[in-house]
Amino acid sequence: MKLAIPNWEGRVSNVFDFARKAVIVEMSDARELARSEVALSRQGPANVVKLRQLGVDTLICGAISRVSASWASVCGIRLFSYVTGGIDEVIEAFKNEQLGSERFVLPGCWPSVQRPLRHRAGCHGRRYGHRGMKR
Repeated sequence: MKLAIPNWEGRVSNVFDFARKAVIVEMSDARELARSEVALSRQGPANVVKLRQLGVDTLICGAISRVSASWASVCGIRLFSYVTGGIDEVIEAFKNEQLGSERFVLPGCWPSVQRPLRHRAGCHGRRYGHRGMKR
């Protein structure tokens, strides 16, 4: 198994689509065999394709656009999104099947559905700013 995590100063990058580099971890039976780092193009879908060409089958990331998430699905990459934390602790949590812990949920996301708050409907089912604001 090859796992990819977009890296920003030793932590999971908050937004996959704008990440400049990723850590690639090759694993077997929950043991790390090799680790390397690759440059990314800051274009989400192109990065997904690049990761797949490198043999990545699992992507752990922070927020991700719907387009990039769809590309991951098409490419057969298992996606764990809206994750935060240090790279090493996230890898350890993944190995121990504890990545779903609240500790690793990106701030501003609903832990139960893993969706950013900005997609939440406002009062009476309308988007924020639609009602009661002067234009």
